Amino acid sequence: MSARRRSPLTARAERFARELKRCEAKVALLDRVRPLNLAVELGRLGSAFARGARPAAHFVYGPPAELGELRRALEEGARALESGDDEDQLLSGRARELELEARLAEHTGSPSFAPLAAQRFPVPPGAEALLRLAEGFLTGPAPLQPSGHLHLSEDQQDPESLWSKISRRVASERWPVRVELLPGLVSLAAVADGVVRVRPGARLTSRVAERIALHEVEGHVRPRLRGAALGGVFLAGSARGSEDEEGRAILLEERAGLLDSERRQELARRYLAVLSLRGGAELWDTVDVLGRTGATAGAAIELACRVHRGGGLGRELVYLAGYARVAQRFASEPSLEPVMRSGRLSLEAAAQLESSLQLDDDGDVI
Repeated sequence: MSARRRSPLTARAERFARELKRCEAKVALLDRVRPLNLAVELGRLGSAFARGARPAAHFVYGPPAELGELRRALEEGARALESGDDEDQLLSGRARELELEARLAEHTGSPSFAPLAAQRFPVPPGAEALLRLAEGFLTGPAPLQPSGHLHLSEDQQDPESLWSKISRRVASERWPVRVELLPGLVSLAAVADGVVRVRPGARLTSRVAERIALHEVEGHVRPRLRGAALGGVFLAGSARGSEDEEGRAILLEERAGLLDSERRQELARRYLAVLSLRGGAELWDTVDVLGRTGATAGAAIELACRVHRGGGLGRELVYLAGYARVAQRFASEPSLEPVMRSGRLSLEAAAQLESSLQLDDDGDVI
């Protein structure tokens, strides 16, 4: 399906959006905060905990980033566009968000990382309501025990594996997107430009693999590709666009009947883990918080390591918060959804840009 703007994108916005994409690739925050020795550390910490010990985690990261010149260029660009039209202002906001991510990349693994991370992924407004939602997810029906065969995530010969399910979705659209394996990936799957990465070695039910494939392909790949066609902020993304994109992806899971009690508990635990982090908890304190919710020791340690990566990134709160925010806004303003399908936009950016797009009778961008 083609996409159409009501008015042409300005040359300045087009150039700056492409520059923001290049900057995003250089910053590569989520790659930089991924511990190179995550699998080894998870094994060591789990074994120690089973013996009653609680050693400090010793995560190893890549070489320190040197992004001073890039940060200055982002700040200059942000200032140049901040007095422009709606799209210019949204690009300016994204530039400042990337400048903050660049500072985080430079401070990965250092004591100065945590306060910067709290700026990038703060506890959102309405924290009390989100806490009640998390508690409700935890006290809902008990998760069903996995039934049937477990499928190795990377098995290309198994049609029910995560690799196969993602590959079929991508192939059916004839998209220029590859699927690749990435050992040590923090999540089970992740999307970057032109690629969906899968963590090998995970054993998943067919249902869980289907949920992840839906989340990654429809929640993340499709908006990226549509955004590339539209250019501007649809390509570069808006500030807080990744947060609301995660929320919409989880809403897609719910609509497909895949947001089961196990997944709800997982989202609740992620949120509570970040609340503990932002409240000053150390890694083992977060493990204790998760243990009190009924998480197994292994799951609690893995999630605590994920939340504390880099020195306390805490991105995991965006899933529950984004889901609640997007579900509520779509219920009252359903016209925002096709706009968000068209690029990497926050709800606020979608509302600002809705009138700039021409929609077909089905509410899709043409």
